[in-house]
Parts: sequence; structure tokens; C-alpha cells
Amino acid sequence: MASEALKKKITPLNILNIASFLQYQRFVMPVSFLFYIYNGLTFSDFILCQSIYNAACLLGRLFMGFLGDIFPKKNILIFAYFLFMMRVILWINFKGFFIVIAGEILYALFKSFYKGNVDSYVYEYLEQKKEESKMTSKYGRFVLFTSLGSAVSCFLGVILYEHFSFKIILMFELITQILAVICLFLLPDIPVKNSGKINTQNYLQTALGSIKYVFTNAKINYYVYYSAVLTGLISIFVWNFQPMLKIAAAPVILFGVINFINQALRALSGLTAGRFLRKFQGIRLVTIQYAAVIISFILLFSGYKTGNYMLVFINQIIISIAILLFMIFNIFTITKVHENSEDKNRASAASIKPFTEDFMSFFMLFIFKFLYDKFGIMNSIILSAVISAVILFPAAGRKAYQPETNA
Repeated sequence: MASEALKKKITPLNILNIASFLQYQRFVMPVSFLFYIYNGLTFSDFILCQSIYNAACLLGRLFMGFLGDIFPKKNILIFAYFLFMMRVILWINFKGFFIVIAGEILYALFKSFYKGNVDSYVYEYLEQKKEESKMTSKYGRFVLFTSLGSAVSCFLGVILYEHFSFKIILMFELITQILAVICLFLLPDIPVKNSGKINTQNYLQTALGSIKYVFTNAKINYYVYYSAVLTGLISIFVWNFQPMLKIAAAPVILFGVINFINQALRALSGLTAGRFLRKFQGIRLVTIQYAAVIISFILLFSGYKTGNYMLVFINQIIISIAILLFMIFNIFTITKVHENSEDKNRASAASIKPFTEDFMSFFMLFIFKFLYDKFGIMNSIILSAVISAVILFPAAGRKAYQPETNA
């Protein structure tokens, strides 16, 4: 009886959740800014590397996502995990500015293969089971395990930093990556619905056609655009957390605590997205998020201004709550993209969404770095807030949730 109950719980989606939890044991993450300093980089270099990472995602995502329409999602996910392992191995053996950049490019390629294909795997598995209606809750559960993995690694990363060198920390990280890959090999294959052949003459035309398909589809384009802008803003907020704590001379433990809180709230978004969106049906959630963006910029400005690490810490908690709202909306947009895409275009459409998110993250981080180099941190925050307010304003008055009958 007990063994049968256990078998029922060990479903492919639960295995995928465990694989994601293990893969997100990235122990360098909570002290990544300190890792950059260890490699001789500055704050400006830190932002530049994140911008390069998003630019690499743009190049990889445009093409890699379409492979999800041709090759089995399981194989793509396994290859993606191997790319991340290559980054860890590279950082174990070498250090320096260009080594960090090379690692970020490998990470970008990992994300290019991973994001868009993993949610397609979840949806197509549910489609096989005739359970597509469970996409929001099942994918929300996947986000829960992913965020919990990040949250746990935040504390473990700080503890390891206090006792070991970065090389040893990365070795621990490599072990969890190997375990994650083993989990992926246990997943069942899902048959590819397309022919499995690439017509090289029409490849670019297909890519451009997919972009056109998304941005001319009234049921998809609004959600893709707005989630992209919010993702870009999350990049600015999150990548300022650690530098802000460093400038305020905060204890290293707070680096892990704020990362834990941020990731725990993201996990909460996965757990509550379905109920939250149903509750706010008919309410202009996007307008609330617009206000949250402005408040977050004010808190970011005051955090650098005060220099008191406890006030900085409190400000970052409030910003993390705003990010919770952004994440809930993002989960909903993923569901809408899959619901309103044809089978033959689903993986391609799913890849265009993170493509636009990477573009907006690249654009916003690049602009932020440019403003920082020219005007300093305080003025760059003010100018970024103004630019964001202008970009978001056209969408701020629209409803984020549309009834399913209108989908």
C-alpha cells in the first residue's frame, strides 16, 4: 500500500520539480557580487556582465526555442543542464574578467534551451493526460520548487562562503547539478508533433513568422509585452540588492537572508497564482503593479541614500513583495501563451516570450549601466524610474486578467 502510494506521487512532473530544485542549488548566487569582486570586477562590470548575459540570451533564445518544435523537450532540457555544468567546471578551474563573461554566456545558452521548453514540456505532458486546465496550478508548483531551490541555496551559499573558498563552493554546486541531470534522464519522452526536420532555407522566415505570430495575436501580445517590461525591471532591482548591501557594509548573512526572502516570495507566487488571479478578476492588477514599480524605485533610491544597512534591508524586503506581484502576473502570461497558441507554434511562441524578456532586461540594464557611468548611481535610478514610467504607462490602464470565455 505504501509503495503504491509512493509510486502515484513519483509522477514525471514531480521528478521535473525535484530536478529543478536540485539545479537551482546555485551556492554562488547569494554572494555573486562578492564572487565578481573576487575575480577583480567592479559594480559597473557587474551590471555589464548581466547585460552581456541577456544579450547572449537574445541570440540563443531566438534559435534554440524553435528546436523545441523539432526535438524532444527532454533531450533539450538535458543538454541545457550540461551547459550549466560546463559553467561551473570553468569557474572551478579558472578566474578573471573574461572567464566570468564566458560563464555568463554559458548560463545564457542554458537559459535559452531551458526556458520556454520546460513549460512546453509541462503543458504537453498535461495535454497527453487531457489535463490542460491544470497548467496554471502545475506550472505554479514547478515555480514553487524552483524558487524553493533558490531559497535554500541562499542560506547554504552564505554558510559555505563563511567556511570555504569559492572553488570548494563551486564543487558542491557541481554535485547538485549532476544529481539534477540524473533526474531528467528519468523523465518520459513526449512525441514531437512536427516532422523533426529543419528546412534551412525557410529557417529565418519561420523565426520571423513566429515573432509576427506572437506580436500580431491580440490574445498574446499584450501579456508578452508587459511581462517583458516587468522582467527588465526585476533585473534592475535584484542586481542592485547585493551592491547596495556591500556599500552599506552589511553582514554577509544579510546577503543570504534577502535572497532567501526574495526567492521564498517567488515560490509563494507559484503556490498562490491561480487563486490570486481568480480573486482579482476584473480588478486592474496591472495598475497596482505600475504603482509598485514607482514605489520600488523610490525605495531603491532611498536605500543607496541612507547608508544604513538595516533600512536597506527593509527596503529590499518591500521591493521583493512588489516582485511577488510581477511573478504572479508572469505565471499567468505563460498560461495564456500556451492556451492561445497552435500546437505547431507552441514552443516557438513560448520561446518568443522569454526572448522579449531578455531583450528588455538587456536594454534596461545596458541603459542603467550607461546612466551609472555618466551620472552616478542616484541620478541613474531617477532617470531609470522616469523611463520605466513612460514605457509602462500605455499598459497601466488595462486589465491583467481576462475571463477565460474571452481568451
